[in-house]
Amino acid sequence: MSYQHIRYETPEPHIAVVTLNRPERLNALHGPLLVELMHAIQAMEQDDAIRVFLLTGAARADGRPCFSAGVDLKASAEGFAIPPGLGLDLTNAIDDLLKPSIAVIDGVCTTGAAEIAMACDLRLVSATAQISDWHLKNLGTGTGGWGASTRWSRLVGPAKAKELILTGKVIGGEEAHRIGFANAVHPPDKLMAEALVMARAIAGMKPDGVRLTLAHIDRNMDMSRDQALRWAQLAGKWFNVQSGIRERGSEILEQSKKRPA
Repeated sequence: MSYQHIRYETPEPHIAVVTLNRPERLNALHGPLLVELMHAIQAMEQDDAIRVFLLTGAARADGRPCFSAGVDLKASAEGFAIPPGLGLDLTNAIDDLLKPSIAVIDGVCTTGAAEIAMACDLRLVSATAQISDWHLKNLGTGTGGWGASTRWSRLVGPAKAKELILTGKVIGGEEAHRIGFANAVHPPDKLMAEALVMARAIAGMKPDGVRLTLAHIDRNMDMSRDQALRWAQLAGKWFNVQSGIRERGSEILEQSKKRPA
């Protein structure tokens, strides 16, 4: 598929970078862009060479950074409306993908764009990021069509989620990191470089082990402790990595026996 509204690049082995690319509209989300983004997600899922991907936004024409201004409210009148259900399907596809995703955020990231960023496994932000949720402010309901109130609550806690959605406040990179939205905050000129450092570390891990880890962590918060421990045992068998863990355990045990008392 030829992309017009996103860029898909593989700058290094096992790492993909997907860039929202409508800078003239602040990378606003419309039907064609989301179709392309869904295609890219599905392509990466099938591509064994890709082990981790970064999601970012193209800079504005004047060079100022921008992740995305959310859903393009003019797109429907222009004939480029988002098909029903596509946004939720897309965020769930990112969430369920067993290849780590890193949202790399600078500039504006609001509403639907924040929902997409929260669907990623990790988020790195610039000190100059401007993050917000204006679902309630603009649409009259704060739940969002792609899981906004659910994702915000799980990520930063119910009280902070209420504050952000009910007030529509814009937070910068430092606060985004402090409340748990972002894993780290970096200077603007070092953001992508730091994201690639993280991506390289992930790409160097055993792919099956990464899949197992994501499958378990993504689900264990909805389980009791005993259920989560049992899920870890079963998932290891399903992903065929438990034998490797056992072999390593046996090796450590044998080494301990050789140590002097």
